[in-house]
Amino acid sequence: MTGFVDRQRAAQLMERAGIGALVLCAPEAFHYATGAWMGPAGLFRRAGGGFVVIPARQDLPIGIVVADFNAAQTRLAMPEAVVRSHPIWIESAPLDPGAQGLPLAGRIEAGLASLGRTPDFSRPATFDLAGSVRQLQALLDDFGLARATLGIDLDFVPAADFSAIQALMPRCTMVDGSPVLDRLRAVKSQREIDLLQQGILLSEAGLERLQVDAMAGMRQADLVALYRKGVADAAAGLSYPVVTAEYVTLGARAKGADARAVAGDPLKCDMVCTVGGYASDMSRNFTFGPPSADQAELHAIAERAFEDGLAALIPGNTLAHVHRVASDSLARQGLGSYRRGHFGHGVGQSVFSEQWPFIAEDSDIVIEAGMVLAFEIPLYIDGLASFNLEDQFLIAADGPKPMNRLPRRLEAIG
Repeated sequence: MTGFVDRQRAAQLMERAGIGALVLCAPEAFHYATGAWMGPAGLFRRAGGGFVVIPARQDLPIGIVVADFNAAQTRLAMPEAVVRSHPIWIESAPLDPGAQGLPLAGRIEAGLASLGRTPDFSRPATFDLAGSVRQLQALLDDFGLARATLGIDLDFVPAADFSAIQALMPRCTMVDGSPVLDRLRAVKSQREIDLLQQGILLSEAGLERLQVDAMAGMRQADLVALYRKGVADAAAGLSYPVVTAEYVTLGARAKGADARAVAGDPLKCDMVCTVGGYASDMSRNFTFGPPSADQAELHAIAERAFEDGLAALIPGNTLAHVHRVASDSLARQGLGSYRRGHFGHGVGQSVFSEQWPFIAEDSDIVIEAGMVLAFEIPLYIDGLASFNLEDQFLIAADGPKPMNRLPRRLEAIG
């Protein structure tokens, strides 16, 4: 497994931004760039657990600073990269094969001695930022980037850590590289598209199980369990880890998690299925028994606005234009005062399923082929229903290609 970075696109974006390299600190960015896990040091979510250097010059390799505990796995994942390591709190000792006649403790000690440690070697309580930055500086020196302008993912880095990194690397100019990283990740590789497509297929399998087996009297938790069972059965045999998150609203007014469904209840199922770190997002709506006239009309409004907005979701349009089209459609249908901050978002690898860019009224982002966007029309009307109609689309040169296959209509349960 290697990373997902398009080096040519990265070089173009960095040249435009005037930076010599991206230096990525966030665990999610580390995985995006390498295809490998940063390791337990990343769990602290502080800068320095690991770094990835993506030079603007394509003739230079990607550079990686990672915990010594994970260095071997990282080299396997990225054999073309330059990998440096820094010690963390976890001790891992090899057995010295040349010390067969010694007791076990002696063979462990001989293995530790074979690592060539200096007499003053010790491990930090977690990890040492200064030590990690020294390895980063050595990488930059090797790449001829010792005095370069570096784009750091400052949307992640804590202020205290950034100040420390600046002090440790006074020769470099550091600027915010987050916009470059965002734009780089917005256009997906085929491997990323495949993972996002797989997530939708699994999520729809879960929703099909829920629709077939759900019945009035079930608790909200039971309904979520049906979805998870459908996903798990469909995911059997996959080599990637699969995780779900469920944003379920049951009832005309949102009920608690232990509430039981009764006839007439609406049910919104906004489901996220993450495959190999990539989170797919979709939503479907149900009623227990036939919908009321108002529920049916509310969903029909969402469907019409969805179709209108989808027609604008094409390369060359801005995301603000799509937001305006969807808002205008709702206004034509009588909802002139209904305000929604965004009608969808990018998807991919992140700590949350909603990822930049957003289909918002102030977005100047131009839609490009290769983007994967979740487009949604949420209508949350307290006392009637919370509905959200959401599909995921791959943007192709000739327009949006649906990743979903389930119909968008309001479905009845039971």
